[in-house]
Amino acid sequence: MSTKTPAAISATLTILILILLAVLFVLLQMVALNGFSERQGLTAMGLSLGCQSLAILLLGALAARATTILITRAEWNSILAVAVTVLAAATIGGVIAFLSTIIAIPVAGIR
Repeated sequence: MSTKTPAAISATLTILILILLAVLFVLLQMVALNGFSERQGLTAMGLSLGCQSLAILLLGALAARATTILITRAEWNSILAVAVTVLAAATIGGVIAFLSTIIAIPVAGIR
């Protein structure tokens, strides 16, 4: 059985979920940066979005790879493999998005 379709579905779902989380955290960061100057706010948001973009790309590739491994080596059902990898990658990505938002705010204030 081909593993290309489940891997593509896993990567696509992971990327879409992480993009939605990134938008949510950017909106929350805009509220948190209300008292900062425009330059500091732009620096913090750029730093946060850079980290989140890198995490989105890496976790999308990881989700596709993990789905393929679970289907071929562990002989899991394709639906179960997709669900588990999307959930795991989205959880890791959400934690990274939260941390990048929290860390970017003080870093922008230091500059």
